[in-house]
Amino acid sequence: MQRRMRGWTWIGGPLLVVLGLLHAGGHPARAQSEPRIEARVSADSVKIGERFTLILVAARAANRDAMFPGVDAGSAVFGDLHAVRRGAVRTRRPSTARRVDSVAYEVTTFALDSARVPVLPVRLASGGDTTVVGTPPRTVPVVSVVGPDAEALRTPAALIPFPRPAWAWGLLALLTAAALGGGAYGWWRWRTRDEEAPDETESKHPYEAASARLRRLERRHPSGDEAAKAFYVDLTEALRVYLVRRVGVRALEQTTAEVVAALRRRPEVHEETIRRLQAVLEQADLVKFADAQPSPAESRSVLDEAQAVLDALEATRRRDDAQTRDDAQATDDTPPSA
Repeated sequence: MQRRMRGWTWIGGPLLVVLGLLHAGGHPARAQSEPRIEARVSADSVKIGERFTLILVAARAANRDAMFPGVDAGSAVFGDLHAVRRGAVRTRRPSTARRVDSVAYEVTTFALDSARVPVLPVRLASGGDTTVVGTPPRTVPVVSVVGPDAEALRTPAALIPFPRPAWAWGLLALLTAAALGGGAYGWWRWRTRDEEAPDETESKHPYEAASARLRRLERRHPSGDEAAKAFYVDLTEALRVYLVRRVGVRALEQTTAEVVAALRRRPEVHEETIRRLQAVLEQADLVKFADAQPSPAESRSVLDEAQAVLDALEATRRRDDAQTRDDAQATDDTPPSA
């Protein structure tokens, strides 16, 4: 029997190694370079309203940066969990080619029986490319806080009604009329403002539409995470729509790196203008995808730089248009050869 087991050890050991390599796709280096995202909780079960810890772990190639969800992402990201605060990102390097980042969230839940934890997205950035990788979904059991004698509980008796004085009804009617009047006035002002506002999509000139959109951003104060993200989304969309309509670059469906590469293939666009545009788009990407929170003064500076880049691009386009008209006029004035 021992001889049989020894023979199995000599044959089965290498066989298991081969099967493991085949399971990894036959490429161990590729398997090690694949990102692995995990979600761990600090307790097997929790009570309603009890705070516990959720840890996200991102293991990936060392040249990729991990961006974890913000604490204010809401139920669209965290499902039945409510994130209270997020800790600092911790990093360790098991090898020169791999890096593992982790971040801890203090969370709670008010779900009954079980809390649903959906796929939690983690953005992995490398250069100008960003990939979203998610954790496997899971559920966390929620223990009832009602004791074993819950069947003995009874519904509280109804409160004894007290008659209300007549003046209370009059005050309630007055407040209701004031609320309806204020709502009607606000609705009228909203409709009037929308009718008076110019429609950017129907503007005759792309430069005028983009400039008008950037000028409207001057009245906004992007303080707070959501306000800052909305501010930079509108700012970059104004520039990208202009590039589509005026320059002919498919900026609405391209990353920042792809937009910059497309502009560098156009010799008429100056390199200095391209670098300034790249800086504006990369600053916006940090706010939109990496939860950066610039101050209102920094956002105003980026807005001024976006307008300057727009002016430079339009000046280049107008020079090219004038040169095209001159060439066409010279062609028309050339007498036909005999």
